[in-house]
Amino acid sequence: MIRTVLELSIMLPGAVACYIPMKGHLYGREKMITLLGIPFLILWIIAGGAICYKNNLRTVIWLLPSLILFGFIFYKTVSLSAWKSISVFLAVCGTFSCMKNLAIVVDAMVFPQNNSSLLGVSGGIVYFLLCCSLVVALWYPSTHAAHWLLAEFEMPGTWYVFWILPVFFVMLNCFIQPRSYTTLYINRMMVIYPIMVIALLILMLFCYMMFYLMARGLGKNMRLTQENEFLQMQLAQYRILQKNMEETRRARHDLRQHITVIQSCIDGKNWEKLEQYIKDYSKNLPSDVIRSYCKNYAVNALLRYYAEKALKAHTDIDISVSIGEKTIIPEPEFCVLLGNLLENAIEACLMSDKERKIKVVIKQTGASMLSMIIDNTSPQEPMWEKGKLLSCKHDGFGMGTESVYMITQRYNGDARFEWKDNVFYTSIMLNP
Repeated sequence: MIRTVLELSIMLPGAVACYIPMKGHLYGREKMITLLGIPFLILWIIAGGAICYKNNLRTVIWLLPSLILFGFIFYKTVSLSAWKSISVFLAVCGTFSCMKNLAIVVDAMVFPQNNSSLLGVSGGIVYFLLCCSLVVALWYPSTHAAHWLLAEFEMPGTWYVFWILPVFFVMLNCFIQPRSYTTLYINRMMVIYPIMVIALLILMLFCYMMFYLMARGLGKNMRLTQENEFLQMQLAQYRILQKNMEETRRARHDLRQHITVIQSCIDGKNWEKLEQYIKDYSKNLPSDVIRSYCKNYAVNALLRYYAEKALKAHTDIDISVSIGEKTIIPEPEFCVLLGNLLENAIEACLMSDKERKIKVVIKQTGASMLSMIIDNTSPQEPMWEKGKLLSCKHDGFGMGTESVYMITQRYNGDARFEWKDNVFYTSIMLNP
């Protein structure tokens, strides 16, 4: 029974390895999951070992259903997409399959006459210790690199296919397992086999490292693209300001001519003509007024840009801003956050054939608390998956809303979206 329990005990470090990068992605409290999950898993392992021993069953008969059940529980307890959860779960299975083959080598050296499907006691202990050592070794990469990938790398097309890599390694490790320990004593197999297993493990970890570096590069390019878009918005606003300044200069020149006409009417005491002229002049006055929404130049330029864009789209926009001269988070990120929300609001209004409205309220409380509310007309109800908005332009989650989620999480904030009665409600809170 000890051998069956030892072989099933690797589910314990496996569960720990799955949950290591999940900080901030758990539906329930972490302490509650730990307190209830670990004792239950220990009892499950002991019960499985007893059943397999009593009925003379292979541990894989208990292990496979247990992995499927654990995978389902893992998916339900984390706030990630199914493909991300599957990728993490299979990655742990892939690395642990390499540990199993290394334990077979040790077991063959200590207990060469073992012909059963179970590892010996020494092999089972080595198997458990190898898995625990791997968890300790990968703790830092899991809490940093893997956590970053799961939190901020949003390319659904990549996650849809990346699970193939660990499945391939699991199948390969199962395929190369020797049916009999005598195979390892043929020629130099006792040396070649562990080297081959270690090479497979290194290759798998190398693939994950390359995936991380690729994701980092793509993330950097996405940030640069967002900053370039913001600069384009500023440039467009600067051109609008230049145009308004030229129009003001022309209006000042024309004003001299109007004063001459008015003075002529006054000198001739032609009051009826003066009244008519003033009425005609009032009708031709430009209706556009250059507004200043806040003291921060970048945010003000962004709001002017989207206000102009909304007016061109025949959309009523009401903006109320109460913030300081400096934003409470870095200016580029604040503008990306606000720009994404306003861009989505205008696009949603364009779908409406009726009245189009956007209401923006931004209020700063104290030195490090900011709330933002954006309500806009939205005749079409958005699609959701696992609490996140799906894009109406492409498959997967919307890039704009995902960027909003990332920024709010980075600065201890919260982002909530709700659709009701053809109105889309956005609520943002930042507390850096």
